[in-house]
Amino acid sequence: MDFLTDSQIKELWDKVIMEITEHISNIQLYKQDFANLGETCTVQTTFEGGYNATLFLCADTSLFTHLTQCVLQSETVSQQDVEDFAKEYFNIICGRIVAKIFQFSHVSSHFSIPDFRAGCNIPDDKGKIRFVLNYKSSCNEGIQLIHQKPILEKNNA
Repeated sequence: MDFLTDSQIKELWDKVIMEITEHISNIQLYKQDFANLGETCTVQTTFEGGYNATLFLCADTSLFTHLTQCVLQSETVSQQDVEDFAKEYFNIICGRIVAKIFQFSHVSSHFSIPDFRAGCNIPDDKGKIRFVLNYKSSCNEGIQLIHQKPILEKNNA
């Protein structure tokens, strides 16, 4: 079976992010043309194997805080709780993507442990971007997924 197209990959990411977010928190995400981000943080990982990509999930810190509060069922959460949750949230989303890619194309992949950083830490290399997904939460908080070609492809081009 052929590997999925960029359009199919984009559709998978879109569906998984929206489903996981609503499932764990009852917070709905709405597609947007642009992410209206305020104070942000970024979670990043790299996929290798049959599916190669670098992914950045940049979100309003308030959204990650809100999600953390929902999951922990507590209004009081620490910065460490938010960081830990953001990495685990992205880990769950990425795990679902690996499973879906294998289900549809029988291609095996793995991803690195997500890395968390304050701010919107995305390299300014627009030539490597495959697609960007932008959302607004039901609480008007922004979140953006940036899918880049991996460094490996640079050497093969």
